[in-house]
Amino acid sequence: MSDATTNARRSPRQGRSKATVDAILEAATRILEAGETFTTNHVAERAGVSVGTLYQYFPDKAAILHALGARERAVMAEATRIAIEAGVDPARAAIRAQLTAFDGRHAARRAVLEAILRDPAVPGMADEVDAGVAPFVREGERPVHAFVLSRAIMGVVRAAVLEDSPLLGAPDLEEALVRLVRGYVEASPKRSK
Repeated sequence: MSDATTNARRSPRQGRSKATVDAILEAATRILEAGETFTTNHVAERAGVSVGTLYQYFPDKAAILHALGARERAVMAEATRIAIEAGVDPARAAIRAQLTAFDGRHAARRAVLEAILRDPAVPGMADEVDAGVAPFVREGERPVHAFVLSRAIMGVVRAAVLEDSPLLGAPDLEEALVRLVRGYVEASPKRSK
């Protein structure tokens, strides 16, 4: 897929435009959750906008799914920040945000994940994934540690989502991932200066 099909066509700048994009994304989420046919026409209809308006912001269904993913990554980053400020261990805060993403909207989460897996070369995706692991890595550690930890956690979360695992909402999974991170970080040799 080209960049043109994975990125929004234009970014909303005014409040009304942002409200339109929010309505489109919420309509898409509701359609996915209901198991209805996911087409741009159906999304536009559910959002209460013309399909032409939808196409001003999103060239296709994949772009809508990627925008849903980007929006959720921003929500997860904010949830992590708030939890850390409230005194939650950074690794636990970041893991909890990943496990509770999409606020229980499993079908939408699965569709977004599948879209990302079909087109993993979305601009900025790898940077966002690596930034999401920052709470797990101590200052001065090698980049390989961030890579290994982020992919290990993402792999578990991805499997839980794609397999519709009941573990996704279980406190045991959060605890197991926190132990994984702590064990890895404690066993990792510090980079020599």
